[in-house]
Amino acid sequence: MKNDFIKSEIWLLTIGGGFQRANVYINGATDKERSEFRNKLHDVVINIAAEYKDTVSEARHIDNIIKISRLKHSALNNGCMNFGVSQKILNLYLKYLWCLGEIDTPPHFPVDRIIQQKLKITPVIPWTQIDSSEKYLRIIEHAHAKMQLEKKYNSIAEQELKLFKRSNQ
Repeated sequence: MKNDFIKSEIWLLTIGGGFQRANVYINGATDKERSEFRNKLHDVVINIAAEYKDTVSEARHIDNIIKISRLKHSALNNGCMNFGVSQKILNLYLKYLWCLGEIDTPPHFPVDRIIQQKLKITPVIPWTQIDSSEKYLRIIEHAHAKMQLEKKYNSIAEQELKLFKRSNQ
């Protein structure tokens, strides 16, 4: 019961973080249509997340993001979510599971404006407008290079966790 509650809360945080500022739904999408899509998305993300109990390669991780970005629904702008929104959903959910000790360290982290600024990436690419794995991987490569230079962290996920702070902290 407690685990179900925590997982439900994590999913709400994931959706909130992934859909904020993203303009995911078409104008006029009903609550029923939105809920239907979120349930479909939840099922896919849960199934994908099960793979991460063991280490997942970067190539497989990118394939998983693409799989999420290919989910179709009539309530979505352009019929699907773009790569940036899809990576934020998967990476954020994995970050929460990792922090709970349920999975191995994820290969990446949730890419957004704040982490790009903390990593001193210029120009910052709005995460809601990342439309390809290439743009996303440039950010990830920058994080890897910074981590190698600083020699402080074991992974870029750990690096992001250290750099991340809510605006009210």
